[in-house]
Amino acid sequence: MGYKIRGNKLYVSGTVDGKFYRLATGKSATQQNIKWLEKHHRDVLLQLVNKDKPSKSTMFNDYAVQCIKSDAYAIKNGTKIFYNFMLNDHILPHFRHYKLEDISPSDIRAWQTKLLETLKPSTVKNIKNLMGKILEYAKMDELITKNSARLVKPPRCEQKEDIDPFTMEEVLQLIDNASQWFATFLTVAFFTGMRTGELMALRWDCVDFYSQKIVVRQTMSHGTIGSTKSGKSRKIDMLSPVRDALKEKFRENGLSSEFIFTCRKGTPYVFSSAIYTTFWKPLLKRCGMAHKVMYNTRHTFASLMLLNGEDVLWVSKMLGHANVSTTMRYYIKFIEEKGTKRATFLDKSFKKDCTLIAQSGNKKQRHA
Repeated sequence: MGYKIRGNKLYVSGTVDGKFYRLATGKSATQQNIKWLEKHHRDVLLQLVNKDKPSKSTMFNDYAVQCIKSDAYAIKNGTKIFYNFMLNDHILPHFRHYKLEDISPSDIRAWQTKLLETLKPSTVKNIKNLMGKILEYAKMDELITKNSARLVKPPRCEQKEDIDPFTMEEVLQLIDNASQWFATFLTVAFFTGMRTGELMALRWDCVDFYSQKIVVRQTMSHGTIGSTKSGKSRKIDMLSPVRDALKEKFRENGLSSEFIFTCRKGTPYVFSSAIYTTFWKPLLKRCGMAHKVMYNTRHTFASLMLLNGEDVLWVSKMLGHANVSTTMRYYIKFIEEKGTKRATFLDKSFKKDCTLIAQSGNKKQRHA
């Protein structure tokens, strides 16, 4: 038969290389396990007997943790922290005691449905993608034959809302009503288009008042400073409101920390949620404005510049987009048409041609 049941536990038996073995599988003698072992008892026996290969744990918990560690060289440190957060908070609580081969599509569906009770569809989609990545590695390692996560449809995500930037009047109202340090933070945010994480990681040595440039080379992500979203640094213009605000801040406490925006301890904020909860949300309420995410400062910079006729290539460079098509995709509706007459060279060419035709017609009439 190839397997035995002892004390409600399953054992496999057989001969390998002329030697007889009877080995514990570690599985309980459930109907599902017995049915599975009837088909795979020889493979299980060979796997248990094989001493040449280092044994790999088929427990999901052990494999998932090791998988994230082994992938660390290929991902940013902030991404690794985010992966560990999703794994420890949303994946392992459900699958910790599963064996890799026991995770079925129905298990994935039930787990995904449970997550959707408390999390946004887009967040659940990211968590499921990580689960699929772990199972795909297990499939490549020949520990499983199918990736159950890839067999389950991801949750349907709502369409992204239209960009809803602040007006110039609202920008000034927010800055006027913000506390001193946060007013400077918002001034830089609204008039550079920098991402929140980039502002949190901004240092004084990245600011050049002489050339009026700011070098954006780092970002704060999940409590860790790393490279920017694109992986490249960029040099942006320091517009006059930004220059004046930063000069004033430097005069006040520029020598107390290498970072520009710090909390009371003199260290940079490590999570944007702290700024959002303590400063941004109450500020919107004081100003009587509807809720908008803090990322709208970036959208506002782009829309204000384009609505006032600034070159889209310059705006794209300030935002740090890899190419101008990204800027156009998000902000094309803000490019103001100034009523400029287009293709005026055609008017001149056709006017010249019409004059020649008229002159030719007059000559023919005279000859007639």
